[in-house]
Amino acid sequence: MLVAVEADGPLRPRIVAALEADGMRVALDGASAAADLRVLSVDLSQPVALPRLRAILGDGAERVVVVSPKCGALGLRRAIRAGADSLVLEQELEDALAPAARAVAAGLSVMPTALRSGAQRAAFSHREREVLRLAVTGHTNCQIASTLFLAESTVKSHLSSAYRKLGAGGRSDAARMVFDPDEGLAEMVLGHDASDRVAREGHAA
Repeated sequence: MLVAVEADGPLRPRIVAALEADGMRVALDGASAAADLRVLSVDLSQPVALPRLRAILGDGAERVVVVSPKCGALGLRRAIRAGADSLVLEQELEDALAPAARAVAAGLSVMPTALRSGAQRAAFSHREREVLRLAVTGHTNCQIASTLFLAESTVKSHLSSAYRKLGAGGRSDAARMVFDPDEGLAEMVLGHDASDRVAREGHAA
């Protein structure tokens, strides 16, 4: 099996060694168009907007295994939506990469057990979700503070945390992501009825 590896720094020799130890051939930096799959190093613990992540992972025509130093539920969900077939955490690389690569080559999807249950939901706190819902539906920080009986500084803190988890650059970016049906965030943030409306409007468009 031929695997195209796209990784830099100290992670690259570890990825290559783990694959070659299992008898796989390696092509570096996407050098072979005939590769059975690609292994990419992407730090999913950092905010990466879905369109950018899709560009990194490709157009979905190839099978992709992502190796990340750390990853939460939102990062995993976004990686799956962007086209990743598997996620391997850096700390588990030597044990998990080769089995994951073989499973993906066979047409399976593989993800860490510890993250599986959270793959379809964002890890927002109740307050973060409330504040974010009001922010993306047009409320100012002052209005949110008044509605939820919070200090404006607390509202700003919750919003900053929510934006960081989303990988959003600010309020307008967060609103775009929440209302984008491809992101799958509407129900999490807006609730079931509102997410149905977003889905209908998206299909109508």
